[in-house]
Amino acid sequence: MAKHPQLLDPPRFNFVSYPGLLHHAAENNQLAICQLLVELGIDIDQPTVGSGNTTALAIAAENGHLEIVRWLLEVGAQVDGSPLSVASPLITAVTFGQAEAVDLLLNHQADINRLHTKFNRTALDLARSWDFPKIAERLEARGAVSAIEKDAAEASIPGAPIAEFVSETAGWVLPEKVTPQPQSAGVKFRVSCIADKNEYKLLFTLGLFTQKPRTELFICLPGNWRLPRQGFAIDSPWIFPQGILSELSKQTMEKAPLSEGQLILRSEPAFSSLGWPADIDALIVVDKIWTTNAETDHQDDSVKLYVLVPLKLPKKGPPEGDAMKTLLEKKRRASWKSIALTSPLHS
Repeated sequence: MAKHPQLLDPPRFNFVSYPGLLHHAAENNQLAICQLLVELGIDIDQPTVGSGNTTALAIAAENGHLEIVRWLLEVGAQVDGSPLSVASPLITAVTFGQAEAVDLLLNHQADINRLHTKFNRTALDLARSWDFPKIAERLEARGAVSAIEKDAAEASIPGAPIAEFVSETAGWVLPEKVTPQPQSAGVKFRVSCIADKNEYKLLFTLGLFTQKPRTELFICLPGNWRLPRQGFAIDSPWIFPQGILSELSKQTMEKAPLSEGQLILRSEPAFSSLGWPADIDALIVVDKIWTTNAETDHQDDSVKLYVLVPLKLPKKGPPEGDAMKTLLEKKRRASWKSIALTSPLHS
């Protein structure tokens, strides 16, 4: 190891999914080797680049190696794995039916309702789908919720008709309890899975409709966009959707709601510190056409559901006049795919 320190820094040898030595040791239940590698300086939370950005803790939990799971947690491994992980260690343990590992992770305050990134399912959903009823009972007893079952309490939340409209028009709206929430009082974030699939999703506000004119803001994301409730730095590109919606919500509440055609430039001081995707210069506010049905604005006194569409600006600057009108008309009718942010995984 002293002679080849590069082995401590996976991936190596052009193997994108090469997990690294700590993962191998955890998978093979070699506690002493895990301890040695960490002592030598290997990153205890190093995720694989491929294979779901998995950490060694998830590998140990998957295989039911409780001694290693316990030791990794005791020496400071992140109980929820990497924020880039497709599945958290808890979800991994549930999927493989490792009940004792599930208990260990829960006892260390694992996020019980973190979503599986690809499937938009919680640990409880996966316990049920894989037919582990005892694990499902343990999760429910600890406060786990489902991402696919409708919560009766949702009907009474402020803005419920808006969430219902989005669910019926764009796709299933995930429960509030599984969605990352902003710090701003009076505003919540929700996520809609477009067409009830996992290819694209909408992160949107719920609460801005209390201002006049009544509005809510939406931003379209690829289905693999990570939305854990913690773990990313504030300037990370992964946090950009929450950051921009939070800042615009604040401006809406303190000043005035946005209007169609308004540009949000990355160069503006209020937004310049956010982790903007590298391929865009601005967002434009678009009153997108949601459905061919004329009765699209029947709730909460005709709330405008504005979509923030990414733009790469030409050298001559932002569009104006007829160019702006043409652009807006095009973006109103655009597919969700064409107006989604680019995932940092592909940047």
